[in-house]
Amino acid sequence: MNPVAAIKYLNLLNRFKANHPKLPQFIKAAGTIADVDTVVEMTVTTSEGKKIVANIKLTADDLRIIDEIKKAKAE
Repeated sequence: MNPVAAIKYLNLLNRFKANHPKLPQFIKAAGTIADVDTVVEMTVTTSEGKKIVANIKLTADDLRIIDEIKKAKAE
């Protein structure tokens, strides 16, 4: 990723966090209790009431990836 694109991405991410301040807190809290076979589920409900639901079951590899992301963020 080129530096200009990276800066743009970070600015957009910061705007999203400012618009939804509870989301990062929720993700951080969920990350402290997640283990292998934890199910992460997301529901999207439109303004018209239409819903879609998806979920994933975390694997050991997923948890290693999450740890690497946490380490990279701390650097």
